[in-house]
Amino acid sequence: MSRVARIAVTVVLGLLAAWFLFDGISNLLAFPQQLEALGVAERTPWVILWASVLLPPLIFAGAAVVARRQPLARYTLVLIVALCVIATSRLSLIAAAGASVSLA
Repeated sequence: MSRVARIAVTVVLGLLAAWFLFDGISNLLAFPQQLEALGVAERTPWVILWASVLLPPLIFAGAAVVARRQPLARYTLVLIVALCVIATSRLSLIAAAGASVSLA
């Protein structure tokens, strides 16, 4: 039963992490086009855009690996903390992208 519960927790919280991945991919595809339409395509923050795609799965997978031997409650808590880290890094990346476009 514990294994089934662990898989269920991973899937449910993984879907939340997947939303951040989807958001990062959407920004990677749409933001450069918006900057091109504004005539400032050379200011595209590529490193920040790629970081917003790569960080969510890396953070979530890292948390799952680190907590894999913990009891279910602690495992769940570690994954929730990973989601918080993903959300705060996402906000930081959004701020950095805005600053890099407006300052350049």
